[in-house]
Amino acid sequence: MVSNSDNDGTAIGCFGGFKLLRFPKRKQETSPATKVPSVSNYKNEKARCTSSHNLDFYAPSEWGVPTNNKQSVSDCVLPPYTAQNTTVQDPAEKTINEILNELDPELYQLSTKIHDHPEIGFEERFARDTLTAFMQHHGFNVTSGYLGLETAWKAEYSHGTDGKVIGINSEMDALSGIGHACGHNLIAASGCGIAVALKAALETHGIPGKIILLGTPAEEAEGEKSSSSSEVDTTRWISVSHPGPGPQRTFDLGTTIAIQTFEVEYLGKSAHAGAAPWEGVNALDAAFLAYSSLSVLRQQMQPTQRSHGIVEGRDWISNVIPDNARLRWQVRASTYEELSTLTERVLKCFQAAALATGCTVKIDQEPPYYELKQNPVLAKVFTNVVQTHFGHSVTQQGSSASTDFGNVGFYLPALHPMYSIPTKPNGGNHTPAFTKASATKEAHAANMITTRSLALTSLQILQNEYLFQGMKAAFASGL
Repeated sequence: MVSNSDNDGTAIGCFGGFKLLRFPKRKQETSPATKVPSVSNYKNEKARCTSSHNLDFYAPSEWGVPTNNKQSVSDCVLPPYTAQNTTVQDPAEKTINEILNELDPELYQLSTKIHDHPEIGFEERFARDTLTAFMQHHGFNVTSGYLGLETAWKAEYSHGTDGKVIGINSEMDALSGIGHACGHNLIAASGCGIAVALKAALETHGIPGKIILLGTPAEEAEGEKSSSSSEVDTTRWISVSHPGPGPQRTFDLGTTIAIQTFEVEYLGKSAHAGAAPWEGVNALDAAFLAYSSLSVLRQQMQPTQRSHGIVEGRDWISNVIPDNARLRWQVRASTYEELSTLTERVLKCFQAAALATGCTVKIDQEPPYYELKQNPVLAKVFTNVVQTHFGHSVTQQGSSASTDFGNVGFYLPALHPMYSIPTKPNGGNHTPAFTKASATKEAHAANMITTRSLALTSLQILQNEYLFQGMKAAFASGL
């Protein structure tokens, strides 16, 4: 089945005129027809891309972790998240600080509740109900099952008229088998904290504006943030954050890389593997030929590119020629432009394996995730906040991971800081160790610094027309 129109996706989110398209719930057989940025839009972004950053752990000494193994990482407390400069001149900033101080225990409880009830993509019912109840309690209008997608939701609050619109994102899904190994429980709580703190600032100081917090499911699976360029209103912006390993007191505002996911199914013919194997058509052979071809292809891939996946099947037994085999495969590259070229080479590997074995093949391509674009004005404001209020450093190393939030940055100004939390060596994102790390008080402390910083960044854009127009101009120029 080939998708030929934007109507193949169901809308799940909208920031006023900004419409989020839901990726098809399962798959598309060929490249999706969703609108993608023109090649020219990637030139500046490509120049900004650095070599991929290894999200591994730094030396224990950089975390202040004793090397004698007599103390665990969890015993090492991050500096308190209260601002270094405790004299806050702006009254609205003071309100944000006070509200987040009050919310701290609630947000920690919110994060740990979600952490202790992990749910994979499209099944985040407990998280949806917990988060929407919290937002309703704090005076937001909530839509659950937003625009027809069961676990999506929107929380909205408006104050005054003709105000600017702030977009905030909360992710919720966990990873199958290892729980919240990417810290989405922290991201969910942070989004709620930012929204409630900004609401208090708007109310208390008579600042006109609208706050929209969108709960998006399935970031780890198929993504739910891809935007429609025809619906963009660049008077809006959106932010989200993400935890990872690294030196304490650091943020990263670099890029992530683009990714294309494939579901490939080979169909053959079963036969008795001992009595009459010549009567069979071995689908598993096709899968492993494809796997081998993809492995050989790595020799000609760029150092920043990635290729990885798994082989699966149903009802396999050793004395029956397998009549089915599936690959779930992903390839990554620095930009979507570069990814498109790599995708064509990967497709040939899948097709050649079918031809060699006599199997039929069905290739489904899920909508790609683009590389991450950090709006430079939002990034500059955020950097100033974290340096002056918290004494944190900010890098632009980036990551060779991928996120569906990358798509959003091509359609409206966006900010996606990555921040460090303490964890064990070799226990970064998508490991059981990171699952444990994302529930600690130290991770919560780092998350609160991020929450406060993003709230203060949004407040400055709301109040400063010069910054607001600069943000829009930077986005319009392709930055």
